[in-house]
Amino acid sequence: MEVIRMPLTDQVLPVPNIRTRTFFIVRECLDDTALRNALTRLIRDHWRKLGARIFSSGKSGLLEYRLPRTFADSYELFVWSSAEYDHSIDKVLSPLKPRDQGVTFMPSMTEVEGWFCPSSWARHMSETSSDSPMLHVHLSHFSNATVLALNVPHVLGDQLGTANLMKAWLGLVEGREPPPMAGYDEDILPGQKPYADVIDRKESRKGKLHIRRPLEYAFVILPFMPEFLFRKEVQHIVFFPLPLIQSLREKHARILAETHKDFTRISDGDILTAILTKFHRMHDKKIRTISLSQTVNLRGRVSRLSGPDSDGYIHNALHFASARFRIGSSTSLGEIAWRNRQAIDEALQESEIEAGLTVARELVRRGQNMHICEPFERSYSIISWCTAWRDSGEPKTPRRYATTIMTKSDEGYWCDFSASEKAMKLIHEYLAKDPLLERF
Repeated sequence: MEVIRMPLTDQVLPVPNIRTRTFFIVRECLDDTALRNALTRLIRDHWRKLGARIFSSGKSGLLEYRLPRTFADSYELFVWSSAEYDHSIDKVLSPLKPRDQGVTFMPSMTEVEGWFCPSSWARHMSETSSDSPMLHVHLSHFSNATVLALNVPHVLGDQLGTANLMKAWLGLVEGREPPPMAGYDEDILPGQKPYADVIDRKESRKGKLHIRRPLEYAFVILPFMPEFLFRKEVQHIVFFPLPLIQSLREKHARILAETHKDFTRISDGDILTAILTKFHRMHDKKIRTISLSQTVNLRGRVSRLSGPDSDGYIHNALHFASARFRIGSSTSLGEIAWRNRQAIDEALQESEIEAGLTVARELVRRGQNMHICEPFERSYSIISWCTAWRDSGEPKTPRRYATTIMTKSDEGYWCDFSASEKAMKLIHEYLAKDPLLERF
């Protein structure tokens, strides 16, 4: 039996309990047998770690991979299922057609997953046993398309890692050999020095990822409790047309250039983050201090993930940018976008990457989670996977304080958005008056 210690950066709470579900809509009728054989070859002959099981390592509770030195013929490498439908996929996808202009609200991601994922699939790791395969695959065959759904533990990797897994797998179908698996039995991310050697205890990391004092987190979550308890949550996939986002970016970039001497740039992503943040706060008229955090992927930004190794790396390479500022209903999209851009630029400095990953590892050792928020303040988080999927939260946890920008197409951005029932009603009322967000 081979035992591989899982890097601490893959184990920051709540990641160990999350299983990520990704599906791919292909306008072709794919061959079940060819796909299954290629995945078998990928695991048996190349990326053996994909066939491992995840176990807790004794008293420490830290996770590790366990896999046999040789896979027996009877060893279950993955869970595979499929279903056949005698109609076109267009019959299913019609509710996901965006409007020509303005923001479009569609069915929730939970509802869409139900179209393509088996109801028996685990949504979090606590629902699976340690001897269960990590990879679950389901194919939905329609008369004119195939939907490939993949369910994997988040500790195994992020969405850019899933993209690399798919490239390696489908490459074998087409006869291409995959690259060597990077980080197979080693931690290749920065931030591995002792915590005390990197983090100055006298230096405040307020508004950033940091270690909490005992009982501090109770005062972080206390202001959120009334909304959790008394306000129902509503979920939608929300589509933002690309021309709308680009026009707002250009407009607010001009204003920021006139009002901020240090202004450099804002991206479409910054504007989208600002819109989602204001949507989230539609029901709250008070001025609050908020920590607006965003995941930043380190592929192409650290030495071991800037060359050939990057294509063979499937594990998490996540870092966190965070802006802490005062926000109210009159705060402009441009100001929020500029705060977000400054936070991302700071987070990508080498010293902050080192510090952030060092803190992340220490959080795992102390059993603390990654929630970036100060006591009695507010928080909002954006997770973007656009770089993974051009053309995830833990179930039973309120999702209204985090939004996933799932993908970007030539038409625009698709987001998994949740808000309180009151906020969602106010959003719809506002869009009826200002569909292009010209006065937002």
